[in-house]
Amino acid sequence: MKTQNQIAIDKNQRATGKATTVDLLRQNIPIILILLLATALRLYQLGTESLWIDEFFSIRDAKSLNLNFRVLYFALLRVWMLFGTSDAWLRSLSVIFGIGCVFLIYQLGYRLVGKSTGLISALVIALSPLFIHHSQSVRMYMLSTFLSMAGTLVLLRSFEQPTVSSMRWWAGTRLLAIYTVPLNVLLLLPDVILIWLRFRNQRSVLFAFGRGLLLIGLLWLPVTFKLAIATNDYMYGGWASAKSGPGFVEMVAQLPAFTVYWPLRKVPQNQFWFYGMYGLILAVLPAILLFNGKRSARLLWTAAWALLPSAVILFVSITSSSLWTSRYLLFISPYLIVLLVASFVKIWHWQRAVAIVVTLVYIVAISGGLVRYYTVLDNADWRGAVQMISNKEKPGDAIVISEESIGIVFDHSYHGSAPVYAMETIPGNVKMSKSIVKQALESLPEIQSRLWLTYFRAAGRGGDKRHEVFRSTIEEEFQVQEDHMYSGKMEIFLLTPRSASR
Repeated sequence: MKTQNQIAIDKNQRATGKATTVDLLRQNIPIILILLLATALRLYQLGTESLWIDEFFSIRDAKSLNLNFRVLYFALLRVWMLFGTSDAWLRSLSVIFGIGCVFLIYQLGYRLVGKSTGLISALVIALSPLFIHHSQSVRMYMLSTFLSMAGTLVLLRSFEQPTVSSMRWWAGTRLLAIYTVPLNVLLLLPDVILIWLRFRNQRSVLFAFGRGLLLIGLLWLPVTFKLAIATNDYMYGGWASAKSGPGFVEMVAQLPAFTVYWPLRKVPQNQFWFYGMYGLILAVLPAILLFNGKRSARLLWTAAWALLPSAVILFVSITSSSLWTSRYLLFISPYLIVLLVASFVKIWHWQRAVAIVVTLVYIVAISGGLVRYYTVLDNADWRGAVQMISNKEKPGDAIVISEESIGIVFDHSYHGSAPVYAMETIPGNVKMSKSIVKQALESLPEIQSRLWLTYFRAAGRGGDKRHEVFRSTIEEEFQVQEDHMYSGKMEIFLLTPRSASR
């Protein structure tokens, strides 16, 4: 039997436990609300836009699942596809990691600077159209950013308590991040510098971290040859090779792209000056911290994770082929955002009026960015094009795709009975002429029935000229029964042969 005193103690302990739980919930209400907001924004219109071409590439790679240098996301996506293949379901995998990024940047800002910095940083990426976009894409960039922050948080714990377990977790998360997006290897540069500065007088700890680095290298070794080949093809023969290095405007433009407006190239001309001014304000903010005599060591750590990988990517982009684009910089954006927010918090305590002006500018900028993101469709309407063919096709029809990428779209989206043929691809760097188009058409088998021909129209004046040549050649060879344009990019011709020879 319990004594009256023991009963009183038990009641007091239960009351204390309830009070502790209530206090804990009350303390976490701000981040809970931010996470709920982030969830709502990422689920809203999740399946509205058609998948874009890179998302179809992800689906193809998940189905084939070869051991390559970006295998992790595709392995997860393959498992995810066992439970559904709708556009919204496939994108929901990134939604999970996108919400996780909001929580991790809160932890990162809290640990590096303080709770207010963590909360504001979480709110910034919860609202960021760029982060929402990648959270609504069947691509690996949210997983990459999630693992980037997870690895850094584990490393921070190792700085405080350098245990073997924490070092293994650091090596493991960095390796997983590299297997998601190889550019994450650049985070090892600030990691190694900070580890040496932190433990330069503790040789045993340095050796333990060295073993972790060796483990990363050994486990990444099987795919380095494939990565080297793919990098060479991409840098000197792909999209990056055709893009010039970034100038000052393009460098600064990443700051509004990370925080308030995406894609920045779609900013209306009459708003360009405003978002340019906003970007310059953000570019100046970190100087308040980094050149302040009272800056903390942890702020310098944050700057190292933000700026050292950025400097390497910038150097490569200027001297070789450009990688200076938002999705490739996304894995370091949380550290830049924490720096920006920490600068803002400093201004808030130093000059409240200036901070209020910055806040008002941000509110206007993010409002415009979110309205634009949710009201304008950017992707080519592949879904609508495939559905139109499915609804109008007749027995005996055939489908012809003009590019390999369009074939990937039909492999995933088309479920009709018409045979799908691929004509010889006309490379984008080859000048379009009628003879080249006719040669590509001759690669097809003889088709006597109606023919649905797909054509992806490249942007710009060059794309317009190629389209004119392509269309005029098609009109000479076939009778054009119908012509449908989707999103100004995807064109579908319904053709019948002019002669019995085709």
